[in-house]
This record gives sequence, structure tokens and C-alpha cells, in this order.
Amino acid sequence: MYTNDNNNDQNCFSTFNTSDFRSKYNDNSVVVSSPTGSGKTVIFELAIIRFLETLDKSNHLQNFKIIYVAPIKTLCSERHEDWEKKFTVHGLKCIEITGDSEVTDYISLITNHQLIITTPEKWDSLTKKCNEFNHQLYLVKLFLIDEVHLINDGIRGATLETIVSRTKLTPKNSNINNFTLRFIAVSATVTNIEDIAKWLTNNQNYPAHYLKSTEDERPVKLRKIVLGYNYKTSSFKFDIDLTYKLKPLIRQYSNGRPTLIFCSTRKSVEFTCSILVKDITISLSDDKQRYINEFSKEINNNKIKEMLKFGIGFHHAGMSIKEKNVVENLFRNGCLNIFIATSTLAMGVNLSAHLIIIKSTEYYSFNGYKEYNECQILQMVGRAGRPQFDSTATAIIMTKASMKV
Repeated sequence: MYTNDNNNDQNCFSTFNTSDFRSKYNDNSVVVSSPTGSGKTVIFELAIIRFLETLDKSNHLQNFKIIYVAPIKTLCSERHEDWEKKFTVHGLKCIEITGDSEVTDYISLITNHQLIITTPEKWDSLTKKCNEFNHQLYLVKLFLIDEVHLINDGIRGATLETIVSRTKLTPKNSNINNFTLRFIAVSATVTNIEDIAKWLTNNQNYPAHYLKSTEDERPVKLRKIVLGYNYKTSSFKFDIDLTYKLKPLIRQYSNGRPTLIFCSTRKSVEFTCSILVKDITISLSDDKQRYINEFSKEINNNKIKEMLKFGIGFHHAGMSIKEKNVVENLFRNGCLNIFIATSTLAMGVNLSAHLIIIKSTEYYSFNGYKEYNECQILQMVGRAGRPQFDSTATAIIMTKASMKV
């Protein structure tokens, strides 16, 4: 199932040719599948800019809505922080609405903002209130879908499908004031991109287009290494045993650069972190140590603070938003050499590293262990390589010998 892939041909995909994109796809829905770091977010921004350009004096901005949906709240927060700075100056009011939002009057909030950043579940719960939100759906003219491969999720995929279909079926939504409802969907791992494009076609006069690039076109060429280990005990014990094999891998492949390790559970994350703190000595400059000490003051969890002192951090759903933000920023700013997280981080947070290690290809779910699917593996592997820092990167998959082909 898991094989080594050392195809290192580099065709720097970088960001899309903006002039070509804008001339070809001004009015059509678009689906893009491209490796992490190739500039997919730019496509969303181009679509928003195009929408703003098409407005004239008779089409007031407050009469329309742009919806952006992403599966992880942290990703929504990241987009909101970035886009609020970029688009507010152009008259586009931006708001983040997720399960963490402490709001009672959503109608007023949505009425007074044009760019709504939300999760599929939150938008679904709001738009189910048809009488109250029917007019707001009627105003949606640009629908941006991040991580569209979520449609393949057995549980959450149905929610994404529902909100898209509900928007498409809203009466008179297909064409108002010469605006056609437009979908822009991106992913690093979606496989049936042609089917997604057909589904998102809302007007046969403007069929959805799709663009697809391969791993060979990633901005940072990637070496994939699959290591198979024999095991004679349970999957739980196998996961523990792999922890003690991390040190030589980090020494051999990290080249002293940032390492991101994915674990299947919160307990595995914290256990791995505790072992590496004892096994690996990381030399931190005085500046980095001061930076860590300063930001650690914002954290009350002594376990997290203690790990950070050694240049190692961890991240999982059991941490508070403040704690997550602190460790993410420390890693992003180069203060932490090793970062250990659950697999959901690969989808939800824009963090990457020179070396990615997937510690075990199994995760615990509903009283049993299951293999990660291809999409989940690709999401984690995709975090290898930072275009602004690396020209090469390495991803290591640690699995059972029986799973290595």
C-alpha cells in the first residue's frame, strides 16, 4: 500500500499565471487540485478581485455576499485575519462565523458584512432557517470552498454537499443584476476533479472548469521514504515503539531544519513530545529563548511551557485556542525545531516543515484501529517543504512491514 516515491522532477508550479487565469475563467466556476504551497489561496483572492471589478455604480457591494467555507475553525481564523487587512480598504466588510463565535443576532451580522468566513457545519445550521436566511442566500454570488476533498468524508461530506446544493437551488439565484453564481473550489488531494466540476456547474452557459497539477509540479521537490517495521504486539504498542525510532530519523533527514511529526491521538502526541525532550538536545539562540519565554507567559499549561523551553512543541484539539496560537506562532517563526501534532493539523493550519514524519499509518476510531486513507496521507505529506525557505523536502511514512509494498 505504501511505497517509496523519489520522483524529484521539479517544475515550479508556484502561483498560477494570474493574467491567464483571469482572462479564461472570469465568469466560470473553477475547481483546482494542486499540491500544498502552489498558491491555491491566490485563486480565491483573484476571484474576489474579479467580483469587485465587475461592480458598477448600479450594483452596490452591500447587495451581494461572498461565502468562504473551510472545514477547520483555525483555517477560518487565518483567512479572516489575512483578508480583513486586504479587502476592508476596498469596502468589503469581512466577518468570521464559526462554532466559537459568541453571537446572538446572526441576521444583523451577516446583513452588515459582505465576506462571510465560516465552516460547513455553521453555515448549514444558519441556512436551515429558511425564512430568516432566504434573502441572504439570494444575495450569494461567489462561493469559495477550501479543502473541497471534504466531500468524500463519510460524515462531514454530506454537510458540504447540502450547503452547496441549498445555495444552487435558491430561487432566482442563478442570475441577478447580470451576476452568475460562481463557485471556486480548491484542494491538494481531490481525485475526481472532473465530477466536482460538473456538480458545481450552475449555469450551462458557464460550465465549470478544472485545473489539475501533479506532485511533479510541486514548488519544492519532495523525497518520500516509506519505512516498514515488524510488529508482534497490538497497534497501540506498535505506535509506542515507533516513538523510540524517531531520534535517528530526525538526525539523518532534518538537516537541522524544522521537523513536523504527525501522530494519531492526543495521548500519542504528548507521549512522543515527552520522549523527544529526553532524547534530543536542541540548541536555541538567546533570541529564540527570550521569544519562547515571552510567549510562554500567555500559557497556563505547565506541561506545554516546559516542552517549549526545549525547542519542542505539540498541538492537538485538547488545547485552548490561546495555547494553539502560541505554539503555532513559535513554530512558524522558527523558535521550535520540532512540532508534534495530530493529523487534523494537516488540513486546518498553514504550517509546513523541511521534514515531515507520519508516525504510524493507523488511527484509533470507534473502538478499533483503521488505516489512514490516501487523502489523509497526502494531506500530511503535503506539509513538507516551505517554498520561501526550501528547495527540497523529505516526507517519511512509518508503517507496518506488511503495509509496505
